[in-house]
Amino acid sequence: MQEPSLLDLEISILSQVHQLGYSNVNLILPFVRSVEEFQFCRSRIESKWQEKPHHSQIGIMAEVPSVLFLLPESVKAGVQGIVIGTNDLTQLLLGVDREKEQIASTFDSRHPAVMKAIQELISLAKTCGIPCSICGDAPALYPEIIDNLIRWGITFISVNVNVVEKTYHAIARAEQRLILEAARLNSL
Repeated sequence: MQEPSLLDLEISILSQVHQLGYSNVNLILPFVRSVEEFQFCRSRIESKWQEKPHHSQIGIMAEVPSVLFLLPESVKAGVQGIVIGTNDLTQLLLGVDREKEQIASTFDSRHPAVMKAIQELISLAKTCGIPCSICGDAPALYPEIIDNLIRWGITFISVNVNVVEKTYHAIARAEQRLILEAARLNSL
């Protein structure tokens, strides 16, 4: 952890939010590269926030490819959920800077390596018994991936407010298709 004082500030703010009566707020740590980084943050949270409610969860963003390989160990260390950040995961898996105009056209979250990583993260989260959410631009930009996200067992899909309705309808259509597929298989 490069700047523990920033984490301490966030912990203080979360504590204040809970004191105001908001009990449905959880902590998601970004860019956790190792189990040791998570353990450091968790230890700091526990030492700085003694009145932390038991139901308040600590999760991590799954945007650094190392999470894919370390998730079971991270869950053993106390990770209680993951949020797949499609923008950063795509950038880091493909080595493409989405801000550089010359190569931004190769930035595509539908790339087979990215989709395979997302599928594996969802599967690992299910195996580990933790929720798996996805955020970033991918579900909104490429609604055709929502079928796979639903099929693989994503727990939540988070999008910007301007595409909520469109994404909601894409999720409903994907769920209907899956129900119809299951019904067809059961009738055979």
